[in-house]
Amino acid sequence: MTSADTMAVERANNDVNNDDSIMTDVNDATTTTTATITTDTAVTTTSTSTTTNAVTPSKKTQQKQQQQGEEVFSPQLLKLYYARLFPYSLLCKWLSYDLSFDDDDKTNNKTNGGDKKKIFSRREFSFTTETPDGEEMYIRYQSFSDLDGLKSAVNRKQPRKIDIGAVFSHPPKDKNAYVSSSSNKNTGFRPVQRELVFDIDLTDYDDVRMCGCQNAKICRTCWTFMTAALKVLDQGLREDFGFQHIAWFYSGRRGIHAWVCDEEARNLSDEARSAVANYFEVRPNVVLLYLYLYLYLFLLYNIICFL
Repeated sequence: MTSADTMAVERANNDVNNDDSIMTDVNDATTTTTATITTDTAVTTTSTSTTTNAVTPSKKTQQKQQQQGEEVFSPQLLKLYYARLFPYSLLCKWLSYDLSFDDDDKTNNKTNGGDKKKIFSRREFSFTTETPDGEEMYIRYQSFSDLDGLKSAVNRKQPRKIDIGAVFSHPPKDKNAYVSSSSNKNTGFRPVQRELVFDIDLTDYDDVRMCGCQNAKICRTCWTFMTAALKVLDQGLREDFGFQHIAWFYSGRRGIHAWVCDEEARNLSDEARSAVANYFEVRPNVVLLYLYLYLYLFLLYNIICFL
């Protein structure tokens, strides 16, 4: 996004056929941020759930950090975090949109036909892990039927980063079976639901940041741009589009993410998503046009009053 498009542009969710555009960074294993959950899945890690998109540094990065005197990532603390602090229950309830998801599976299946649980089991997760030689490995199409399955996989693989993707027509772990068995887009493996996600970065404001910060550097002064963007986007989504369940997260580096979790938002078509995103774009030519129009009317008013 260029500096001209300073407002949030929807995260790469435009092409339903492109699986790579569906994953969204949600949890930073090392940096935990407490968000007040108000809505949304993976992006919606908006409730006391840890959600950031910063990647835990690799061994090479850690060595560089050590040389620069920075705090170095600790695998032992990561293991402790996943074992004792990671909000598995909250995450599962959010991603299934069912507050009783892990309370009593048998009761849940009887009362709602297991529909909410099916949503969770068809949700894609991806893990970024590290090989013994320090290289990153990205594992996609992970899915789990319940909380215990997710917890077991996370504690076993110790991912440096967890991404949460769309809800698919079938469990992502069984992707190959459905991809090979059907060439019909309506019956094969495909995304059927995903939150509407916006990504705002401070780097989009580099042309107007007068505090001296650039790129990933942040201070209290330039962070006011994020505050203003949040207020504008949140008000627009609620008042102009009628969305109610919007979760806001610190991205973990230099910006914020908005996850719109309303059912209507999760089922929007690609064209509708693009339309919502374009609504919030700042177009310099249009801004100048309104400015000139305002000045013209102001001068005309003063001339009339003078006469």
